[in-house]
Amino acid sequence: MPAVRGKRTWIKLYPIECMNGSIRFQLDAAERGVWYDLIVFSSLCQESGTIADRDNRPYPHQFVANRLNITEELLERTLDKCKKEGRIKEDDTGIHITNWKYYQSEYERQKPYRKRPILSPGYAAKAEALNAQRDT
Repeated sequence: MPAVRGKRTWIKLYPIECMNGSIRFQLDAAERGVWYDLIVFSSLCQESGTIADRDNRPYPHQFVANRLNITEELLERTLDKCKKEGRIKEDDTGIHITNWKYYQSEYERQKPYRKRPILSPGYAAKAEALNAQRDT
């Protein structure tokens, strides 16, 4: 998968927690889908872990529901349950995924290793061609 400059290209999910954790019985199947979509959406926003625009203003719920291709009622129901369970907080700067940095810390830890080293001109062209092949 080609990298998207400045955006996350992956997030961590814990399979055992997803299957055996409290989310399995606290949210129904549709709400779990919304929860995972909220995590993905927040990873693509300006500040990872917060669903908001580039100026740190919250997106309207209608926009979020449309973006996730769900009804506003399903979004509201999921947000309410997630607030009660402490999974999210919502304020005038957006919808914040609680403990985002704790659960997604591996991404930040590996960030320096993902930066490509500066290479000599001849080697850089060869490496770029190999990377282009790999990404297709």
